Amino acid sequence: MKILYGVEAGYIIQDVPEFMNLIKNNTELFDFQQSIFLFEERNHAEFTKSVLVDAGLFEEFFKLCYIKSGVKGETFEDFAIETESGVCLFTELLSAFTITGGNKEDIRMAVYQFQEHLVFTEKDEKMPAVYFSELHLKDLIIGIAEAYDIQVSFLDLDK
Repeated sequence: MKILYGVEAGYIIQDVPEFMNLIKNNTELFDFQQSIFLFEERNHAEFTKSVLVDAGLFEEFFKLCYIKSGVKGETFEDFAIETESGVCLFTELLSAFTITGGNKEDIRMAVYQFQEHLVFTEKDEKMPAVYFSELHLKDLIIGIAEAYDIQVSFLDLDK
């Protein structure tokens, strides 16, 4: 999991090649999707934001969680941007958790119950699965975990 910074421009940005070139030539652009510039370095995102503000084309600034692979939930499209190499999840709208304890069958049943509430599940063979749900569903996730007598640990997506 890696943090990226997104800067959304007005939809006409693609029709203004001089701004696209200015940003591409003065930053290390990770990707560009749906009028959103994606950067690994915050200072490149801040530069882009200032250029867009000066031009009256700035829309919004995002912090995103970049993940190379996983499973999309039903509401994925509302909370993520898909790139050619992975997905970027909007951290301010989501909570992330892992399962840290419980017996195997209870965990299996809890995960089955979680499925209808998940935006995305990061799966990495070397690490435990990380589950992403809408931020306002955190208490529901805790309730499901308690009902199945399993333990979950929520991750801090602000770091």
